[in-house]
Amino acid sequence: MPGRRFWILAASLSLTVAAMAADPAQVVAKLAEVAPNIVADSFAPEEGGKIVVATNAHLESKDATIDAKKIRFDYRTGTIVAEGNVVYATKNLRIIGDKIEADPRNDTIVATNVRFGRAPLYFTADTLKIVKGDKTMRGLRMWNSEPEQLGMHLKISEAAYTEADDRLRLRSVTPHVAGLPFFNLPYYAQDGYRDIPYDLYLNTGSEDHQGRYLRSTFLMRQSPSLWVGGLLDIYGKSGILVGPALRYNNSKQPEGGIVWKGDFESGYISDRGGLLVDAYGRTPDRQRAFLFGEVNGRTVDGVEFAGNIFAQSDPGFMRDFRPNLIRETGNPQANFEVSAPYAGGYLSASLTAKADNYQDIVQRLPEFRFDLPQQAIDGSDWNRRSFVSLGYFSERPSADLPLANFQTATLASGAWSTARLDTYYGVNRTFALNDWLTFKPVAGVRATGWSQGINGNGTTAKVIAQTGFDLEGLATGSWDLVANKWGIDGMRHSIRPLLQYRVMPGADREIGTVPMTQRTVTASALEEVDLADRLDPASTTDRQVVRFGLRNTLETRDAKFGTRELARADLFADWREGPTAADTGRSDLQCAISLTPAPWVTLSSGLRLPNGGGAPLESIQSIAFNSGDFWQTSVSWVELREITQARQLIWEGRVTLNSIYSLVATLNYDALAGQTTYESIGIIQRIANSWELEYGVMQRLDPINNGKSSLGFQLRARLFKF
Repeated sequence: MPGRRFWILAASLSLTVAAMAADPAQVVAKLAEVAPNIVADSFAPEEGGKIVVATNAHLESKDATIDAKKIRFDYRTGTIVAEGNVVYATKNLRIIGDKIEADPRNDTIVATNVRFGRAPLYFTADTLKIVKGDKTMRGLRMWNSEPEQLGMHLKISEAAYTEADDRLRLRSVTPHVAGLPFFNLPYYAQDGYRDIPYDLYLNTGSEDHQGRYLRSTFLMRQSPSLWVGGLLDIYGKSGILVGPALRYNNSKQPEGGIVWKGDFESGYISDRGGLLVDAYGRTPDRQRAFLFGEVNGRTVDGVEFAGNIFAQSDPGFMRDFRPNLIRETGNPQANFEVSAPYAGGYLSASLTAKADNYQDIVQRLPEFRFDLPQQAIDGSDWNRRSFVSLGYFSERPSADLPLANFQTATLASGAWSTARLDTYYGVNRTFALNDWLTFKPVAGVRATGWSQGINGNGTTAKVIAQTGFDLEGLATGSWDLVANKWGIDGMRHSIRPLLQYRVMPGADREIGTVPMTQRTVTASALEEVDLADRLDPASTTDRQVVRFGLRNTLETRDAKFGTRELARADLFADWREGPTAADTGRSDLQCAISLTPAPWVTLSSGLRLPNGGGAPLESIQSIAFNSGDFWQTSVSWVELREITQARQLIWEGRVTLNSIYSLVATLNYDALAGQTTYESIGIIQRIANSWELEYGVMQRLDPINNGKSSLGFQLRARLFKF
């Protein structure tokens, strides 16, 4: 916007013509003498020499220039009027307009039909007025690329800045896409000329049970750290969903040395549509709601805070109204944890609370813990490690785990609650037997007490001892192999065999007597071997554990990263002796293999092979291609062969068309259903460093949930900085 440099220009022009005589001839002659910085095809007086007009004029000052078909000066008032293809320019700004009027004596500038900015972001305004530093623009529009009515732009009926209170005010702010308005903010104000970001998400389409819909989430900044907004969804069959949304981030301006980051969204709807039964065969109430939030913080002293909450009135809420949030949310619950360095270790407190009546969750109400990481004992070669925790835990049957299943999984006949004191102390030492083999003996003891057992048992304790070792080898080889086509400049192979052994007397005690605060919930990863790393002593029942592992890595030199991985193969399996014969035996074999023969291609495979042979219980195969900054694509094939059967093909692709536009697409095909379950294609548009716009079309089909399907258009925009 015109500022100090414009006033320098105006003042120079005013001084130039202030001494003009009344006689027209003398006026022109005097102008030529005192104003060598004005160049024009002709000069002409008006009103008896009181006004001088320069035609096809160019004026220069130290910091700015002005060009116009006509520059008119009234030496009585000192006013300057430039008309016709007016171009005002400084080192950092250029304004094009139909007319500019300057009154230096009253410290005023008025510009008409102006345009300013720099590619790809432009501004146009019907009028621009500056009075003693206060600026007002009417009919302001912010354009992506060249101003075009069918392009994306932001329309503001009035923008005003007052210098006295350093306040910017906007009235009637309306974003337009393809020339169509899709939102209106009646009023917005902030301090100073900071960035004005708006985060807007729109998704529209048609869904079987909710009908045609428009989903929207918007946020607008209220302070340097706080964004405030809300959710507003309109569903043709279900009604209107509304709720607040907040975002907080003071990382650029931390208060009291604490950096806080947080997000919160919530929505409520009185559902008029057809209600579908949830995953547990229940029909939800028509009054439906959800909330989702997370927070993180850190002080300069290393104290950290982390928390999240996710709750919904019924398990189908995300499925029906906000499917885009499914990836971000987990089991509905509330968690909060704070940790701080203390006495060479870490002191922490954590809380986990149940936020619904259907998910299976063990509550911590709360747990306090002190961890002393591994450290040398009095400067010797022996190391120690310890922790102590005190907490109150509770669990009850739920829709996800009804009483019969609850008894089988937890061995408890009903809901339980208990206080628990858990401690561990262990020692270890690492011996380097030679350059390629290390040996680390381990010993320790874990003692745990419960104030209340399960099934009518009172105060109970369990003590588990641990002894064992870690044996790890390393062998390497290198070759001066060069293959420029594949980006290979030498090769290095390393192989790391691993053997871990633990014997744990007392681990098989108190089974079915004390409550388990942590149960095995997945077979996709091996459990921890070391007793100190196990989350729950009640579910630790292995008398002996042996882990066999093998890591293979093949690398080459890389000019950018130093080394580049060409191939990797990791194989791991356990043998465990449990309290019964059924609990004893070898685990499934976990395999992870990847190949990157060239920087532009990666093949990977993840397998879980069952003990005793047969087809993989889990299989994830993928291949990815990329050409650097231009395009990338990947194809994955996923198979599950256990309780939940799955066979899916997933394809993703992205093409960077230029510095502004990128094309993205996704396809999910379910081989068991014999149809695609998700298809989308869209464009990501970047506008300078200010805007990012993502829009596209998607088709979603959910054969598991009553064959729900929807077709939609999605728009997400992060707007507008100037």
